[in-house]
Amino acid sequence: MRKKITKFLAGISVAILAVTVLNLPKKHIAAAGLSVSCSSSTIYVGDTVTFTVSVSGGAGMVAVSGAANDSDWFENNSRSYTVKGTSAGSLSVYASGTIADFNTEKDQSLSSSCTVVVKERSKPSNNSNNNSSSNSGNNDTSQNNNDDYNNAPSNNDTPKNEPSNKTEKPKEEEKKNKDSSLKSLSVSEGKLSPAFQAGTTSYKVDLPGSVDTLKVSAAANNSKASLSGIGKKKLKPGNNTIQVICTAENGTSTTYTIKVHVDEKPLVFVNYQGKKLGVSRSVAKLSKKLFEETKLTIDGKVVPTWTNKSLHMTLLYLENDDKKDFYFYDTDKKEVTSIYRPMGLLGENIAIIDVPKALQKRTGMVFTTVKVDGKELPGWTYQDKAFADYALLYVMNDAGDKVYYQYEKTGNTLQRYAGGAAITQNAYEKLLKAHEEETKQLKLIVYGLCALSAILFLAILIICVKKRKPKHFNKIDVKGRPLSKSAEIEHESLVKMQQEDGENF
Repeated sequence: MRKKITKFLAGISVAILAVTVLNLPKKHIAAAGLSVSCSSSTIYVGDTVTFTVSVSGGAGMVAVSGAANDSDWFENNSRSYTVKGTSAGSLSVYASGTIADFNTEKDQSLSSSCTVVVKERSKPSNNSNNNSSSNSGNNDTSQNNNDDYNNAPSNNDTPKNEPSNKTEKPKEEEKKNKDSSLKSLSVSEGKLSPAFQAGTTSYKVDLPGSVDTLKVSAAANNSKASLSGIGKKKLKPGNNTIQVICTAENGTSTTYTIKVHVDEKPLVFVNYQGKKLGVSRSVAKLSKKLFEETKLTIDGKVVPTWTNKSLHMTLLYLENDDKKDFYFYDTDKKEVTSIYRPMGLLGENIAIIDVPKALQKRTGMVFTTVKVDGKELPGWTYQDKAFADYALLYVMNDAGDKVYYQYEKTGNTLQRYAGGAAITQNAYEKLLKAHEEETKQLKLIVYGLCALSAILFLAILIICVKKRKPKHFNKIDVKGRPLSKSAEIEHESLVKMQQEDGENF
């Protein structure tokens, strides 16, 4: 019974916990936002009001126009602008821009505005009571007869409750012109699309890559309106946005937007491995730890480069068929020498570089493309199937050194390669066994050679002994020439020696 009660109470506790968790307030992720707020909705002429432009949950370039003009980068922050009301009417501040949402990582076109009413200060009334001055001559009478004074005022007095006959009509508020349209709008290069019309506020202009500045001209429809955003503008390759703001006399404004696209196709080309690569005009960034942005003249045109002076390295950002990469450029030989593709790989900061042909051949390996952590790099694989999970890479580290790394597939690990061959435990045991067999065979060969050498030595000795024969000297009689006594004695001694040798043998 006690166990049942315990289980029942435990079930109730779990149910209460589940209901509590499900009813916890959920955290809502705010989307990127752009807003304009003002410190007051109404002010008087001569007073100031503060407009605040805020960007939340994102970052991007924001154009501020109207009573305040600015264009700057906002990143989850706010900026205030203080404006003074100089005349009756209204003050408006407009903000617009493309904001990158921190959560979705998508760009959003946002805009906002805020308007403040500016009023004239009210003028004091000219009516006044002159009792004190008019009663000065009748001071004695008023003191002796107060009733007569209250009911029948003197000729010099003005009754308190009666308005003066001298009244001034209030001046009518001067109306300000509210025309904020343009009479004309033009550019020094290219053509506006569509053609200018006062009621059209958005235009496009396409320009060739050689154009880097554009002069914008405009005229207001009303002579009392003011203009901003006109004049010479610096252009970058790709998309540019120019805003011309016409502000009317009463403070209202109209923004005319010109989107200018400058052709991004390369203007300078270099050769690399038989291919023609163009110097990219797109914005590119590298780690400032190794390289700094510089300039270089190629074929008479200035192009952006990235240089490491201590390592004597210069990089160009090149493109071919919409594929863009950094490449090493030899400023002395004026040629591209290798690709440089920085990346993070399994915790290591490396860069892919070209492997020289002299290093591509390695004993027991095949030079190929190796896939590591979803990325393809030039490297080597082992011909021995026992090392199928190993590969060798030749890259540049973040210190600018060219080094080898060994990759192990099963553990997905990367480590510096010291020059030794990769080997598994099974392969090591096989190698050890093969070494023992080779040693055993070598010993047998040595022993056999020693035995054979001994046999050959004995055979040669026997043959040498058998070939040795005694010499026989025979007495030769030469008729008509008898031997001398000494010659006969010598002959006899030789014969005697020959006989002794024959007996000994």
